[in-house]
Amino acid sequence: MSDKLEITHAIELYRQQIRSLLQGEGSVHKNSNLKEITSYLSRSMGKGIRPLLLITASSDKDGLVPKDSIKAATAIELLHMATLVHDDVMDDATTRRGIPSLHTKFDTKTAVICGDYLLSISLSMLADMDSSRAENYKKSSEFIPLGPHFSRALSDLCKGEFSQHTNMGNLDINLLDYLRIISGKTAALFFIAAYAGAILGQESQEDVKAIGRFGRLMGMVFQIADDCKDYEWTEDEALKPVANDIKNGVITLPLILAMKKDPLLRSVAKEAMINHKDLQGFVQSVRESDGLLSAKALAQRYVLRANQSLRNVPSHKREALLSILQGVIQ
Repeated sequence: MSDKLEITHAIELYRQQIRSLLQGEGSVHKNSNLKEITSYLSRSMGKGIRPLLLITASSDKDGLVPKDSIKAATAIELLHMATLVHDDVMDDATTRRGIPSLHTKFDTKTAVICGDYLLSISLSMLADMDSSRAENYKKSSEFIPLGPHFSRALSDLCKGEFSQHTNMGNLDINLLDYLRIISGKTAALFFIAAYAGAILGQESQEDVKAIGRFGRLMGMVFQIADDCKDYEWTEDEALKPVANDIKNGVITLPLILAMKKDPLLRSVAKEAMINHKDLQGFVQSVRESDGLLSAKALAQRYVLRANQSLRNVPSHKREALLSILQGVIQ
């Protein structure tokens, strides 16, 4: 029996596995009272961009992927969901993808514990997978454990989140600091998804690095696009509160670039941040100062760099990865 699956079948199996875990099936939930909580989370699952990136990065020229990519994709999505649960608590976000956030539905302590639980399952899955892979490889020099790479990505994520926290309300934050923050809090998981997928696909060391670089650049595009939503979309479109960033003191790219062009906007932003008044007027001011257009222009530069990072990667994989990036842009 082949140890590889068609990519569409692998994606479907990943979706089945993540839902099964969240809804309380399988050994990880044995004797656990968290089944009700994690089952609720399954109602607010996203599109699974990071798992899709990992599985695609592991594919070969025939569109086949190793079975290990399913477990790795599940682990990275559990890790991502854990960070979202914690983010919602820190941001006091009342909704997540159109339904009440976990701490709103239950309570803050329950949400934090659930986030920690999801993280523990993710790391346990990685440890088991690395152990199994090591046995299969025996003493082959081709074996590269994924656990340490995931740990470093998680460390980068935490550093990015901490840097964002320490800059809450800082209207003097500069562009470089902002880019460092999102490189950690968002792009780190995109990086490890692409990097781990390339390792599982047994790509050359050069291609593993190139695909990992692509993942990080894609993560930068994703976060900039997400930050633009707060100044562009209605709440029904975004499926979460808008103008929430400024209310929470999170200073993102559209505002940073708008204030650079119009310094007088700083006082308007400060009023919106402190008193939460005339938020629509504040959003309109950011738009009129070309904050959105400038942010999107910078995102496009990252898109070009992401394309260039794959220039020497085999065409079948380059095209598949770029199609995911195109989906993020749209």
